[in-house]
Amino acid sequence: MYCMKIKQPMIQETQLTQATTFPPNLSDILLEKLWFEDTTYEQHDQINRLIIDKNIWNKVYFSNQVCDAIEISDTVFDGCDFSNTEWINSSFHRVVFKNCRLTGVNFADSYINHCQFIDCSMHYASFNFAKIRYTSLTQCDLISSEFSDMDWKHLELSHCFLNKTTWVNTSLTTLNLSSCQFEQLYFSPDKIRGLIINLDQIINIGLALGLVLDEPLDTVDNKKTT
Repeated sequence: MYCMKIKQPMIQETQLTQATTFPPNLSDILLEKLWFEDTTYEQHDQINRLIIDKNIWNKVYFSNQVCDAIEISDTVFDGCDFSNTEWINSSFHRVVFKNCRLTGVNFADSYINHCQFIDCSMHYASFNFAKIRYTSLTQCDLISSEFSDMDWKHLELSHCFLNKTTWVNTSLTTLNLSSCQFEQLYFSPDKIRGLIINLDQIINIGLALGLVLDEPLDTVDNKKTT
């Protein structure tokens, strides 16, 4: 079985400086080798060209922000709230999001490389037009999220909730959703060839393609258990 190797953030915790507050203006600055704990960023001016390198953010509240052309590398976000934050046209390299709230976060047109999303709440998140390489999403709640017009290679989704996610104009070839849960997916029929799913999911995909079952679903379920 193929095992994807994702590069881990290159951080030495002993070299980090504890930070208690954010600078009032985050545009055009570098946050390097910092550790933020139980901190809230309360400003709501647009943030442009911020660089975050070798940081740890633990329980940081950073929601409803508008960010453009942000660069984040070798950073761990643990238990943070980024709800409804826009990271448009940004880049993420060797970044871990763990136990984070990412509801409504917009990664549109961003480059995501060697990143991990673990146990995150990601309802209504958007990865439209994003470029994704060597990235995994594990036990994430992605209900009603969008992955349309996405360019991806080496993407893993493991035990995620994917109901009502949208994959229009995104190739699903070799994408493995067999461990995930969903009842409805929205996708382009010409992009589905090679999608890897389990037996239960075949029915949902067939219904989405307009196929008609010759017998009620409860009859099919009974057959599978006998």
